[in-house]
Amino acid sequence: MKKILILGGDRRQKELFSLLTSRELDCTAVFEGELLNASDFIRGFDVIILPVPFSKDGKNLFSENTALKISLSDIISGLENEKCVIGGSFSENFLSLAKEKDAKIFDLLGERDFALFNAYLTAQGAIRLLLENTEDYVVSKRALVTGFGKVGKATAYFLSALGLDVYVFARRSEIRTHARALGHKTINETELSQSVHLFDFIFNTVPKRLFEKEDVLHMKNRAVYFELASAPFGADEADFEKGKAAFVFGGGLPGRFCFFAAAKEIEKRIDRYFEKQGDTLD
Repeated sequence: MKKILILGGDRRQKELFSLLTSRELDCTAVFEGELLNASDFIRGFDVIILPVPFSKDGKNLFSENTALKISLSDIISGLENEKCVIGGSFSENFLSLAKEKDAKIFDLLGERDFALFNAYLTAQGAIRLLLENTEDYVVSKRALVTGFGKVGKATAYFLSALGLDVYVFARRSEIRTHARALGHKTINETELSQSVHLFDFIFNTVPKRLFEKEDVLHMKNRAVYFELASAPFGADEADFEKGKAAFVFGGGLPGRFCFFAAAKEIEKRIDRYFEKQGDTLD
């Protein structure tokens, strides 16, 4: 039986641990504290399951509220003897170093259908944030979705289903054409700052600064801005302190609101990965 180690992460990892232990697999989890002699500890396992995403700063393992302190270099040092490393959004540097140790890498987000499922979990979490952060009736309210990748498309779809009047911001004209074909209105780059005052809700999915302080100050009274992107984010939270709009951070939504569904999907993908190699976790 393989020895499985789950490190860090959020409630998805904790739920995954429960699922694997219910199958009586040899599974150990470390979610908090400081892992002393981490490299030596990791060497005792065959399968290392890291978070999705595996890191947010490129130096340390992602752990909810930084509860677990472990560096990526310590993890790399513990990889040997063809260990299997599973996680999401691995950096090129981590992949290169891990392969030098002959580790087998399975990046969950490298699978397009899993990445799409994760995007819909994020969008579902965004809808929950919306309903938790307004006392207004959302039907017919104007919502702006910036970016029209996987998360942007899923978010726009759910918002439309709720009856909101959805606008999509995208730089490329062909993406705006696609958004309009799906029933959304669109705005381009020159219109973004000019129209920011029109929206009751803004959902940013672009990891790039789109809204400067002046834009924030012109946002509609009682508007709510939801930050769904990763750093460097679409706006600076500090800019909202003197404005009329509210800022809501929406990072890690699958782990906050949809952790059971996410864990079940991760478990399924891991089993499928081993099956393709004629192997199992047992």
